[in-house]
Amino acid sequence: MTTVLLASLLASLWTVAAALDAPPSSYLLAWFGIVLALTDLRHRRLPDALTLPLGAALLLLQFHRLGEAVVSVLLFGGAHLAVRTWRPRLMGGGDVKLAFGLGAPLALPSLLPAAILSSAVTLALAGIRRSRGVPHGPGLLAATWALTTL
Repeated sequence: MTTVLLASLLASLWTVAAALDAPPSSYLLAWFGIVLALTDLRHRRLPDALTLPLGAALLLLQFHRLGEAVVSVLLFGGAHLAVRTWRPRLMGGGDVKLAFGLGAPLALPSLLPAAILSSAVTLALAGIRRSRGVPHGPGLLAATWALTTL
């Protein structure tokens, strides 16, 4: 049953991306996003075996704007690293590694909206789950997909 739901969600995200003529990174984010979000929600882990290849692939897909993509990677990931360094209980190391990779497809003006939207999604998940201890990875993934696709 779970497989059918996940496949339906992926098909829906890809359909939206296709209808909006979204960049290839949207399709990659949808597939990895579903797997990583589910893993983070269930196990509170973002495995390097998924986050690092995602980040590398997202950066490679930005070859046409590589300079800006590298700056986005450093700013988005660096901001999350600063939060992790300042308040380690607020963010896991996997979130930081994920944020570095997710910076690649985001345009510089989208970095602040991505941070705000990802935090809003995380807060919504906390409200739905009635828990203060929810992972931030799903929010990062959802925000990045939305801002690169819509």
